Amino acid sequence: MMNKTLACIALTLLLPIHAALADVADERKSPLGYGSKGYVWGTISLEQAEVMKLVPDARRGEEAFRGCRGCHKRDAAGVMDGTYPRLTGQHASVVIKQVTEVRSGLRINPKMDPFASDHAVTPQEIADIANYLSTLETTRENGKGPDNLSVRGKALYLRNRCGICHGDNGEGNADKFYPVVAAQHYGYLLREMVHIKKGTRGNSHPRMVKAIGKFSHADLEAVADYLSRLPDYRRVLAKGK
Repeated sequence: MMNKTLACIALTLLLPIHAALADVADERKSPLGYGSKGYVWGTISLEQAEVMKLVPDARRGEEAFRGCRGCHKRDAAGVMDGTYPRLTGQHASVVIKQVTEVRSGLRINPKMDPFASDHAVTPQEIADIANYLSTLETTRENGKGPDNLSVRGKALYLRNRCGICHGDNGEGNADKFYPVVAAQHYGYLLREMVHIKKGTRGNSHPRMVKAIGKFSHADLEAVADYLSRLPDYRRVLAKGK
């Protein structure tokens, strides 16, 4: 435990240097990901299957998440400017998919690399953290766009049938590994859509690449703003009961 704690402290101290290089490194295309020969979205790796078979424990997950707080913050709400995403209420299956695909090199994410590595977290800890995050709610405001473009963003979202995967309320789909996008930080949503459009997010869904490939940057801004202004999907579901 002491060695792991010291390792987390060291990684946190190195983070400012690491993050300064990340924007350039993020432009790399994964040799295993989208655009590579034989790439199929949603293929479950051996490690992902292993993690999903484990019995998770949210209390252990809260403890293991301590190493993640430097970026994602104590309440897992991330940073309003979108540098780090909000993780509260994210489907456990999505968290597991993303972490294991960073570990495998399928998704290029230099900021996550040291924290997702075998030296930082075990498969059991990934399962525990994912379960813990899925139970969390936050009342902290998320980052929105500089202008309210939600009317235009909603029209684009509906016209391009984004709800087929991400849901009408941005709730995603845990069974199909589609992430919750409602109430996510505007900056994070915009950045990841740009990466998907460029082909530099290794685990991109081909249908999404095709859908937003025809979007202008202004279109991406509008959709990101719309999603950032959606309420937490669980509150929407609670009202419907």
